[in-house]
Amino acid sequence: MIFSFAGGVALFLLGMKLLTDGLKLAAGDTLRMLLNRYTSTVTKGVVAGIAVTALVQSSSAVIFATIGFVNAGMMTLAQAIYVIFGSNVGTTLTGWIIATVGLNINLQAMAMPLLAAGMALWLSGGNRNMGAWGQALVGFSIFFLGIDVLKDTFSDLGEIVPFEALGSGLKGGLLMVFIGIMLTTLMQSSSAAIAVVLTAAAGGLLPVSMAAYMVIGADIGTTSTAVLAVYGATANAKRSASAHVIFNMINGLVVLFLLPFYLAAISGVFGPELTAATTIAIFHTMKKLTGLLILLPFVKRMESWLLTKFKEESTDKITTRYLDNTVLQTPALAINALVFELKRVGRKTRRLVNENVKHTSTPEQFIRQQKPLNDLHLLIGSYIQKMQRDEFPEELENTLPQGLRVLGYFREAVEVAAEIAPTGNRSDALNPALQDRINTLEEYVLKFCNISDSELPGFSLQSINELELDFEQEYQKAKNSLLNSGSRGKLTMAEMLAWHDYIRGLRRIVNQLCKAARHMDDFNRLIDHIPGEGPALLELHHNEPEQL
Repeated sequence: MIFSFAGGVALFLLGMKLLTDGLKLAAGDTLRMLLNRYTSTVTKGVVAGIAVTALVQSSSAVIFATIGFVNAGMMTLAQAIYVIFGSNVGTTLTGWIIATVGLNINLQAMAMPLLAAGMALWLSGGNRNMGAWGQALVGFSIFFLGIDVLKDTFSDLGEIVPFEALGSGLKGGLLMVFIGIMLTTLMQSSSAAIAVVLTAAAGGLLPVSMAAYMVIGADIGTTSTAVLAVYGATANAKRSASAHVIFNMINGLVVLFLLPFYLAAISGVFGPELTAATTIAIFHTMKKLTGLLILLPFVKRMESWLLTKFKEESTDKITTRYLDNTVLQTPALAINALVFELKRVGRKTRRLVNENVKHTSTPEQFIRQQKPLNDLHLLIGSYIQKMQRDEFPEELENTLPQGLRVLGYFREAVEVAAEIAPTGNRSDALNPALQDRINTLEEYVLKFCNISDSELPGFSLQSINELELDFEQEYQKAKNSLLNSGSRGKLTMAEMLAWHDYIRGLRRIVNQLCKAARHMDDFNRLIDHIPGEGPALLELHHNEPEQL
């Protein structure tokens, strides 16, 4: 029985993983669209959470995706809480599938043809989307084979295991809650724990009341997945995971003391002939709906409390704001987070260049500010490398090298600014005419720092291209004036070369900012426009105070 149980759980977990991964890849755009566009109200957020969880058959995947949206600035915390609450309701669908289908038909007869068809699609899929659907079908088949093994394992064992010895009433119930918590924590899947409970109850191994207590424990245990996943993650990830923990803890405590009334109500409405598995499925759904009704009115208060409870660490440690491991689990969301992180780097880069050209900081101060930005470049680059380990849809494949390219442009702009800073801070040797030429070039660089920001309203590549041409003309004029001054002895050779390097550095900075702006414009067209709260969020990100 032990080996059969372990094998059945292993098959179930493998099936769930293949099913979820395949559906995330095949229906990733649908998942992204639902969470992105249909969360502007309470009802839409909850329904989106239910629908997406039903689609990918994993509340953990949806919660991590939601955390990714919050990290990427595409969703407010309140919207994320609505989705997380809805996802908790949506996860009960797995129990209904097991109770109504998995325990009432010949699973092997159904699963084997599906397994063969899914494997054929997976192996011979000419495109990635077809292969993803094949993977999902294979996972669906293995999922039912795992249920079949568990069903046979627990069949007719009710008389062998004396559950009465474990105690009855609330004392025995608390023990079953603890077992449910441990079961989910060990398997890192509440769906797997619920499957074990349902098949054990259907086989007569577990009394219905004890199975219901285990369901409460399984829901509490599922919070461990979110807690472990966001350890060391961003503040937004911790806030979203905390909402998931709060929902299941409060919901579990309330239903724990009302469980006898719930079971009596189910029996009274549906009659005593209702199967044990169906009773547990109904109870599970009622339990989640109870939590929804209790906590929905307090979402705004919860949001305010979580915002004050978890804040970004104000330490010298360099961290990304939108990228973390929770985001990387869904490729489309990882790209959105990467774009926001690149925009953040762009703001820091333009701010440093602006300070350098205005000569508002000494070269030493500039270099001190440059180091954390370089460290951030490396950190973002390491996240991009992590993304490469996951399968990306074809339309997103080029975004990773493009992201590295943009990082390189920003990095070079700052490095060039640091190199020319000592020369720019001493202009006493220049004659007024030459000083005016160089001042004009500096003014053009400052303009580039403003118009090359792809987040600003009215951003236009045409304006950037036109300004780049104007800058080139002014550069040639300044270069000719500099060479004339050197040839007439108005500047020493060393001074002429130093100032030539300076204006050439300004030109290089402009070129790098232009290249970065063009790629960031491509990113803006790649990701969907953010409806509802989107423009406000973009404005918030653009104006948020942060240390260089």
